[in-house]
Amino acid sequence: MYEELWSARNDPSVKILVYEGLIADAPNGYMDHLPIIANFLGCSIPRDERATTTLYQRVAHLVSRETMVRYVDKFDDHFIAEKGKQYGRALRIMEPAAKVRKLGGRTELSEATLEWLEDRWLETMTPKTGHASYDEFATELSELLFEEDSVDNASSHQHGIDQAKEKQSRTSSTKTRRNSSLVIQQLPDIRKRRESLAPHE
Repeated sequence: MYEELWSARNDPSVKILVYEGLIADAPNGYMDHLPIIANFLGCSIPRDERATTTLYQRVAHLVSRETMVRYVDKFDDHFIAEKGKQYGRALRIMEPAAKVRKLGGRTELSEATLEWLEDRWLETMTPKTGHASYDEFATELSELLFEEDSVDNASSHQHGIDQAKEKQSRTSSTKTRRNSSLVIQQLPDIRKRRESLAPHE
């Protein structure tokens, strides 16, 4: 899946978001990410700043863990299961399963499992992407997300936007780049690459 994401990173019809970056942006009301998502989806955003803020706050509320847990059946991929049955294209119909749960009860991975995952990453992903770890991979994708947004904002001038709006776009773009650096720094260091690749004894 990660390999597919990497191969699609420059596809204009694909926008890759890093989960850890989104989570780090939650206390900020996802304001580093929501404008990028809205722009990619072609959503019309109110021109009034207060109305825009209200809209983004509503979206942030609707995607909060509390709201998603309350309406957990909306996030169980039942649509995929229904379409799989309808078209008969899946070898195995995936049964819907809750994707959102209350906090707590998380199982920690063992050291041996983490090392096995690291080995698989180094064997499978590093040769194809050049990243020695998931952290490096996620950081570059996150940087690419905000870099693309900056380019989009700069090119909007060529589509006849007046000078005031162009200035606002440049300010927003600079703010996004600054905030994206903060988000990237907050990406959790899942585990440092171990120095030896020798198997566990």
